Amino acid sequence: MSILLQELREEIVFYGRQLLKSGLTMHTGGNLSARDRKTGLVVIKPSSVAYDKLTAEDVTVITLSGQVVDGNYGPSSEWPMHTMIYKHYPRVCGIVHCHSLMATAFSAANLEIPLANHELSVYCSSPVRVAPFEMPGSEELGLSAIKYLGDDNNAVLLGNHGPLGMGASLWHAFDTACAIEQAATIAFYARQLGNFQPVPQAGREKLRACDPLTQPDTGELPVEIKAV
Repeated sequence: MSILLQELREEIVFYGRQLLKSGLTMHTGGNLSARDRKTGLVVIKPSSVAYDKLTAEDVTVITLSGQVVDGNYGPSSEWPMHTMIYKHYPRVCGIVHCHSLMATAFSAANLEIPLANHELSVYCSSPVRVAPFEMPGSEELGLSAIKYLGDDNNAVLLGNHGPLGMGASLWHAFDTACAIEQAATIAFYARQLGNFQPVPQAGREKLRACDPLTQPDTGELPVEIKAV
């Protein structure tokens, strides 16, 4: 028997477990969501449920105003940040916020993450900025995230909290989260070697054009790797 937005809810389960397997978070830390382009509804990880115990039926479905439509639990406490981002960026359909160690260390040090690898250069035109600390779950956190995302990046560091990546789909948002942590780690070690160089400008411009959010909106869903 199918459930409301079953495919998207299964993607939340799949990528939630990938967060654990990839070491991008621990226990119940962080949250992720996806927006259905047809209905405008948002599927989001429920609050305080372990990723490896999560089922599609557990995943919460909400409106952009936060009203619960379906699911066994209440939504993540940071649903206001997710819905605010979706309202501000109409083409964004996936958000991943995690607590990956190196990126979070950069946020605690108030250091931007440079475009150290080609993966992050697809999703950002400039270094990943650090938003000031705001209480988790607050509207201020969402406003701050949007301010420091700006109009040129799909990634931001929430001060003393962790990275957030957004994308044209949940696949792209997860890819962004991976790229943030990779770039932070590469930059850290390259600086220890004493000869850090970011991706050259010409390369960054070509790579940035690969992000679906920088391309004309055809109304079609972006080509992506589907969860299996």
